[in-house]
Amino acid sequence: MSKRGALQWSPRVILTVKTGLSFSPCQITGFFSIHDTPSDPLKIGSTGAGVNLQHGVTTSVRITRASRTKLSISFNGKPLANPVVSRTVAREHLERSSKTLRVNVSHNGILPMGCGYGTSGAGALSLSLALNEALGSHLSELEAAQIAHKVEVKHKTGLGTVTSAFYGGLLIRTRPGAPGIAEVKKIIPPSSLRVVSGAFGRISTADILTDRVLRKRVNLCGRGLVSLQVRSPESNTFIKLSRRFADCLGIFSPRLRGAIANMQRRQITSSMMMIGESLFTVVSRDRVPEAKATIISSGLIPVVSKISRHGAVVF
Repeated sequence: MSKRGALQWSPRVILTVKTGLSFSPCQITGFFSIHDTPSDPLKIGSTGAGVNLQHGVTTSVRITRASRTKLSISFNGKPLANPVVSRTVAREHLERSSKTLRVNVSHNGILPMGCGYGTSGAGALSLSLALNEALGSHLSELEAAQIAHKVEVKHKTGLGTVTSAFYGGLLIRTRPGAPGIAEVKKIIPPSSLRVVSGAFGRISTADILTDRVLRKRVNLCGRGLVSLQVRSPESNTFIKLSRRFADCLGIFSPRLRGAIANMQRRQITSSMMMIGESLFTVVSRDRVPEAKATIISSGLIPVVSKISRHGAVVF
């Protein structure tokens, strides 16, 4: 990750524009366990494993002095109706400034929200890093990432996405928490591997994290899987453990169950993306056409991505 100096406010200029630009990979969680009892939000999180994609969220911010504070947030050029996560991240940063500012936030990405790609976490992380750069807040990138993690925890939109996206690769989270607090093991899979996925629709992460029955089932199904992944860190183990977790959790919709069964008939092990009505697999480059065709036959639009070797970055 790079750290470059931001433009400085100048009293000789009537209107000074400051900008920041950052990218965070999106990530697919395969299995996880919930750890949200600590009072410190930096220690709240999840253990588990996820794979980071080269697809992600790029966030640009444009800041000017203003007579009153104004914040506008868009995704792919369209205003977001209720951008609660991005708004909270921005306010966390703006509270550190004594100036009255107008802030324009522009998120861009090709992956859908709410379908298990971790777009919320990627948006929060890239925004926090971009704002830190633009405002010249002098926080470290680790500290800026921790702000994104705390906001995700607060709004129950994620527990481990920010930590995973901060580091990149196939990331095993062995101790919960924000970046710098969590303990992780980063695996760089062979460059010939591809993540192939497809989404039917959304599932609310907050609904899962606040449902007492489902929370217990998540932790029961996730028990022992991290140790197995650490012992055998290959991507084949990851997809098999993810499928084991999803089968145990049992929240497939009928159409998602059918799509995963179609993949299995082609001897392609796939699993449910946590948390979305979506499936994914990790295959070698030569099996991508077959995986794509099978996903299409189930009525889904396939998404193919390399695995991101690096985490979030400031440009």
